[in-house]
Amino acid sequence: MSVTIHTKPFGTIQVEQKQILKFPNGLLGFEQYTEYALIEENVESPFKWLQSTNESGLAFIMIQPELFLNDYKPVISEEELKDIELVHWKDGVVFLIVTIPHDNPRGMTANLQGPVIINGNAGKGKQFISRDENHPIRKSIVESMEEPASEKV
Repeated sequence: MSVTIHTKPFGTIQVEQKQILKFPNGLLGFEQYTEYALIEENVESPFKWLQSTNESGLAFIMIQPELFLNDYKPVISEEELKDIELVHWKDGVVFLIVTIPHDNPRGMTANLQGPVIINGNAGKGKQFISRDENHPIRKSIVESMEEPASEKV
């Protein structure tokens, strides 16, 4: 079954019901918005969109960390993961929110400190705070891709 949503990047589109995710606590700073659609622009793009189903102007660009980092391991308690019915973060799909400066796309960064983890089986997601103090809020994606493999986080 498909659902019609109004989006920031794509206008009005149809998405499958399985793309709709509940975020019981919202996202950090956007707690009142608890339902989002995970949208893939095209299969070649490393980015996904997390689009609020209730507010067309609220959308986040996301990337999976393994596409540019070798060893990203967020530090999240089992207690916190229970909110989305997971035992370990590896049981879900991890995304990082991306910021792309309008005037410098190569300056795009990913937030390693605030991963979004999705339990697709339960249709739930949550943004967590990684307790690893080495995880910056702004990690350069392009620079990370250009680093030798041994130096990646």
